Amino acid sequence: MNLILLTLGTLTLGGSAAILLLAFAGRSTRGRYGAKWRCWGWLLLCLRLAIPLPLLPHGQTGAPIRVDVPNPPAVTRPSTVPNTPNIPNGPGTGNTSASQGEAQGTPNQPAPSGSTPTPQTTQREFDPVRLVLGLWLLGACAVLVWNGIAHFRFLSYLRRWSAPVTDRDAIAAFNRLGDQLGLDRRPRLLVCQGLKVPMLAGIFRPAILLPQGNISGEELGFSLLHELTHYRRRDIWLKLLAMWVNALYWFNPLAWYMLRLVERDTELACDEAALSRLSRSDYSGYGQTILAAVARLQNREKEGNQDEE
Repeated sequence: MNLILLTLGTLTLGGSAAILLLAFAGRSTRGRYGAKWRCWGWLLLCLRLAIPLPLLPHGQTGAPIRVDVPNPPAVTRPSTVPNTPNIPNGPGTGNTSASQGEAQGTPNQPAPSGSTPTPQTTQREFDPVRLVLGLWLLGACAVLVWNGIAHFRFLSYLRRWSAPVTDRDAIAAFNRLGDQLGLDRRPRLLVCQGLKVPMLAGIFRPAILLPQGNISGEELGFSLLHELTHYRRRDIWLKLLAMWVNALYWFNPLAWYMLRLVERDTELACDEAALSRLSRSDYSGYGQTILAAVARLQNREKEGNQDEE
């Protein structure tokens, strides 16, 4: 247990330093090192933090050379008490067994009659290591359960309100962009009521969800290109891995900050990859599509806050 907590603390300190370093790199070297390389950094960091176990096996130190010192040979010492011949008991000689007992320092004293040995009661001591380990596991399970409940609620919402897309223009644009990106396997294309912006959802059965009757024409093509690029880059798996790391290190505020940074860098890397497949004349239209989607999300959040008030 001590080894687990020590490893967890070491990974927390090292991971915090790496998170701050990547956050600083995103602000200071945005033009030189793009979001694509920061996403690789997030992936390597999350893979190391995903399993809080030591790299070396238990009981092995980091010494490169191990020398086994042989034990010294056992030395047999002669007995200090000389062998005395058996002398019969005679007058003045006393008991031979008693004399031997006195010589060896163990006098023969009878145990007092009626005395019983008193049982020794052992009290269980308070172990703070167990308490800290239990609190850590409890917090990690709580975060995982919370995320799992939210995910299953969203899946139930999709099963109720989503349907396959029947618009021919949307299906043709989806197939054309899938061919351009070289996707052999493609997500499902669904339309869902209540959505404000297109999104990619699902881990084992991914699907691109389109709002009902809100997007068409050039905006639809740019939106599909953005979501298919997310699918091609497998950004949803990186976000899932970051959520797992956040659950393990829930006590570290930088782990929660890491989720926001991963979300930001995956979006920026997706935009960089999508723009690389467009001509410069389409940059303006793509940017306006992304800004319009962000504005719709912000309006939805404001409407939700007003409803709660």
